[in-house]
Amino acid sequence: MRDILDKKELKELTIPQMLRRSARLFSDSIALSAWKDVKYYSITYEELENKVGFFARGLNSSGIRKNDKVGLLSENRPEWGIAYLGILSSGGIIVPLDPLLRCSEIEVLIRDSGMKGLVTSAKFITDIFEIKKKIPGLDFLICMDENKGDGILSFSEILDKGKENKTELPGAVPDDTAVIIYTSGTTGKSKGVLLSHKNIMSDIWGTKEALKLYPEDVFLSLLPLHHTFECTAGFLIPLSGGSRVTYARSLKSKEILEDVKNNGVTIVLGVPLLYEKLFTSLRKNIQKKSFLTRTFFNLSFNSVKTFRKLSGINLGKYVFKSLRKKAGLFSLRILICGAAPLPSIIPECFDLLGIKFLQGYGLTETSPVLTLNPDVKPKYSSVGLPIPGAEIKIFEPDKDGVGEILAKGDMVMKGYYNNPEETDKVLKDGWLYTGDSGWKDKDGYFYIVGRRKNVIVSSAGKNIYPEEIENQLIQSPCILEALVLGKKVSGGEEVEAVVVPNLEYIQQLQGDKIPDEEKLRLLMKQEIEKCCEGIADYKRVKHFQIRKEEFEKTSTRKIKRFLFKQI
Repeated sequence: MRDILDKKELKELTIPQMLRRSARLFSDSIALSAWKDVKYYSITYEELENKVGFFARGLNSSGIRKNDKVGLLSENRPEWGIAYLGILSSGGIIVPLDPLLRCSEIEVLIRDSGMKGLVTSAKFITDIFEIKKKIPGLDFLICMDENKGDGILSFSEILDKGKENKTELPGAVPDDTAVIIYTSGTTGKSKGVLLSHKNIMSDIWGTKEALKLYPEDVFLSLLPLHHTFECTAGFLIPLSGGSRVTYARSLKSKEILEDVKNNGVTIVLGVPLLYEKLFTSLRKNIQKKSFLTRTFFNLSFNSVKTFRKLSGINLGKYVFKSLRKKAGLFSLRILICGAAPLPSIIPECFDLLGIKFLQGYGLTETSPVLTLNPDVKPKYSSVGLPIPGAEIKIFEPDKDGVGEILAKGDMVMKGYYNNPEETDKVLKDGWLYTGDSGWKDKDGYFYIVGRRKNVIVSSAGKNIYPEEIENQLIQSPCILEALVLGKKVSGGEEVEAVVVPNLEYIQQLQGDKIPDEEKLRLLMKQEIEKCCEGIADYKRVKHFQIRKEEFEKTSTRKIKRFLFKQI
């Protein structure tokens, strides 16, 4: 593998310029591939550049001018990427929308952004058409599919319009706004984050400096593309270096593994819930094996772990080669986790099995990547080191070194759209006040302990971060999900947990018997106590409740904590 690009120049480009550069260097290489009509089809870099140019000119023919806002709403697919790049090439500003939002929420964001047009798929077109009737400023809709109604343009019609339009496309400069991204709303009302070409391209450059990527890499696109993590790291970064993006058929574990195997996927980006389920599935499959097989695996795993601890060398790549091949994971080089903290046991396990697992940290407001674990010397409980171009510090640390994380760099947003008050709260003297609490070790690695607004204060004045306790609880295979909140008591708060039992695992554990309420509560009590053994007494769960259904989550699978402020 080789990286033939001079990455330094990426910082100076706009996103459309980056695409043109890649199309010149990798014209015949596959840029995007997806499953359609029982087979995969592909788009080369040259074809992608042509389609993007036609789409941009088609938008211009439809009335889009420089700095007009255009919405983008669909499932992950190549047309999303073509539309994204086409909107930017037309001089427009993209407003990516979350496909999981309700119609009423989508309508609010359309009004707030003042978008002039919207590109969507057949899945959403009926609802969006009804919204359009109520918003005079929304001039046109484009459907990615051929199924359309009166007054709706199809994707192919826009491309045909663009082929006939020979006018020059408006240029952009790095400081121009590229996207308005509405935050996912784990804490309530969404805010529109303004990211410029410079913000995004500097983050691409910094991430590529911190991570070895190659034109031969194949990325599997799993997370929703409207989210900054997937868009920057899973879409634009691969395109900046000649890699291929393959769109996953679904989020079913079986089909993900088939997609990895059939496409030679080398890199997967995911969120904690994805890797937690893969980890649980792996653990479950091992438990199903014979006593001899389980014993051999455990001996091999512990030997690899001990040898790495003593020598710094990871033999898992060789010891578990046949296991990875049988599982369809032989091509995988790197798993990357973002969006929320992850229990350290999970990255360590994958790493020791021979698949490099790297945690990082960032926010929508930082385009998004700020830190990434180095692949040479990762620390499993850490989110890593600042990427080149990012400056991070701990503000007003307490006696334990924990304080608010502040960030500075070209990747930090311009501000919140039409919201100067909220902008002034978080942007001060060039620093972004992230609202996250963390600390830094002697080697410069950063650690996240939780959101400042979620902190629980004990009667003794001790700060307790719910995310830390939640990560302890979900290490039990009997606990599927956990949410930790503060229960008010005299003089302060005590830790109370709401746990979702992993009933499938518990049934297998008890010989396919469904435990009654009393036995289930006793089991949860025992598991919670076991998980809390290694933490300070004041942090331990003192009260708990059982919840039978999963928590409501954002599109990146984070629990909407604001819905559960009171238990």
